[in-house]
Amino acid sequence: MNSKRNNSKTMLILTTFVVLLSIFAHLLHRQFHFLDGYLLLQGISNVVGGLYVMMNVLFVIPVVLLVITFLLYRKQHDALQLFMTLSLTFSSISIIAGGDGLTEYHFSIFMVVAMIASFQQVRYIIISTAIFTVHHLTGYFFFPQLLCGTEDYSFALLMIHAIFLVMTAVSTSIVIISTRKVETRLAADNDIAEQQLQQLLRQINEESNHLHELSAQIAIDSSASFDSSQNITNALSKFQQNAENEANSLTVSVRKNEESIQQLASIHERTENVTQNAKHSLERAALGKEKVNAVTNQMLVITDTVASIKHLIEILESQSINISNSLMVVHNISEQTKLLALNASIEAARAGDAGKGFSVVASEIRNLASSTQESVVKMDSVLEGIQLQIGKVAQQMQIGMEEIYKGDQFIRESEHAFETILKTISTLEQDIDHISNATKDVVNQTQLSSSLFSEIANMNGQSLQTVSIITDSARQQQTASQSLGQVITQLNAVTTQLKALTDQMHS
Repeated sequence: MNSKRNNSKTMLILTTFVVLLSIFAHLLHRQFHFLDGYLLLQGISNVVGGLYVMMNVLFVIPVVLLVITFLLYRKQHDALQLFMTLSLTFSSISIIAGGDGLTEYHFSIFMVVAMIASFQQVRYIIISTAIFTVHHLTGYFFFPQLLCGTEDYSFALLMIHAIFLVMTAVSTSIVIISTRKVETRLAADNDIAEQQLQQLLRQINEESNHLHELSAQIAIDSSASFDSSQNITNALSKFQQNAENEANSLTVSVRKNEESIQQLASIHERTENVTQNAKHSLERAALGKEKVNAVTNQMLVITDTVASIKHLIEILESQSINISNSLMVVHNISEQTKLLALNASIEAARAGDAGKGFSVVASEIRNLASSTQESVVKMDSVLEGIQLQIGKVAQQMQIGMEEIYKGDQFIRESEHAFETILKTISTLEQDIDHISNATKDVVNQTQLSSSLFSEIANMNGQSLQTVSIITDSARQQQTASQSLGQVITQLNAVTTQLKALTDQMHS
């Protein structure tokens, strides 16, 4: 609509220019006597009488038509182009009449036809050509001076003018028709392109809506992912802290286990010493028995022999006391071993599947400690019997010292007592040897436990490193989720703007 109004405005300006040009032609020739000398040489005289009146009529007609054209322009009437055509046509006629019919002014006809052709309407070309044809024919026969400047103008030349005018009109009409066909085809192509553009815009609009929905959904999912990453990071941080505490506790346990191994090794060494002492005691008891057997044949040396036996009994009593103390130490170690095995079982349970094998070892250690305690109790009972027998022997020896001459009965009792001592010490030696072997096994098992504790500590350290790596990855994922949220926010803004643009283009 605005384009059509602009074209109408341009043509109105051109029409006004042509009308003013006709007025200017009249002023030049009628007021300023333009080309009068040339007209005299050509034998053209000024018009008078009825021709003068006709000239004035032709002068006024374009002015009146221009006024009407202005009124139609203000109302945007459908007849606006028709009256512009009439104004231009009669302006050219007025220019020819005002220019004393000079042939040069006839070129204004072609200027007017070219301007009218801008309307792209053949009927306006036909109307203008028809008016010019009537003007030429009527003017040639009724007022030739206003058309050709003279009454002697050749009709053949006039026909040449008419032929070229018609040919111009026909050529212009053909150009207009061709142009309209091209415009029609272009309009059809434009309609197709417009439809395709509208369809494309609808698709873009639909895709932008879909993209907007997807970006909104991604924004929601990104927010949820960010929250999940934050929760995972917090949980891993707590787990890492707990794992560090467990690692510290496990390190302390390993250190204590190593201390226990050192203590058990010391106990084993002491047990070996006790075993050696028991063997020496057995040898001495055998020697004492031989001496008691010799007492029967060597009554003369009985006093010395009894003194030696008393001395041996004192030594045996001292050794039995040492053995009792050692057994108490073994008993305490067994208690500590059971506690250590219990702690190891608890730590193995905490380690989960990785600590199942260690749990079995800890259970065996606890059973071994219980067996050791039972053996110690039995040995303690035997030692109590030994100490009781030693006390009796000492009492008998004291009596023997006082009543050494009372007879062989006391000697046989001493021999019997020495046989009992020999058996007891032999049994004690065997029990101590068993305790030594058991202590050695405990040391070996404890060393194995220490190795398992070290492996668990290493595995815990590796797990702690893995948890630290996972925690760092979770933090990076949280940062990436936050960055993704910002990108999605920008994507939402872009899709919203794209949707608004497509809606605007679609409308």
